[in-house]
Amino acid sequence: MFRKEYQNVGQQFGSDACRNHFKRKFDRLQQRLFQDGNSARSIHPVNIAENEEFYQVQLFAAGKRKDQFQVRIQNQVLTISCTASELEPGMKYIYQEQPASAFERAFQLQDQVLVENVHASYEEGVLTVILQKDPAMAKPEYQVAVS
Repeated sequence: MFRKEYQNVGQQFGSDACRNHFKRKFDRLQQRLFQDGNSARSIHPVNIAENEEFYQVQLFAAGKRKDQFQVRIQNQVLTISCTASELEPGMKYIYQEQPASAFERAFQLQDQVLVENVHASYEEGVLTVILQKDPAMAKPEYQVAVS
């Protein structure tokens, strides 16, 4: 039904074309994920938790040093920024998945946060920011009657 040489030739060209197409797409994906400065937000995830006394913001940024971070609050916005990492002199990357670029994350705060009592620490690749709640600003629960 099929001659062997046509089947092999078609498969050979098809697999090379497919492999090259996939490689091009994969290379573009890597560039967008690991070389684009705008993608840094997705590389450094954040968890935010709360209890009755404070909010806890945890930013995951392995491989950074605590002196690279800056935590500031202005106009009820918490901003966490980090300067770019530097490679040792004489070294160059041959493959890089962790971006060395600077990044910044910003979070709108509620009125009940005491901005004077903010505490930040960096341990084991996690920056933790503690934001104390202001008990005077806490509003009591209000029940609304349903008619």
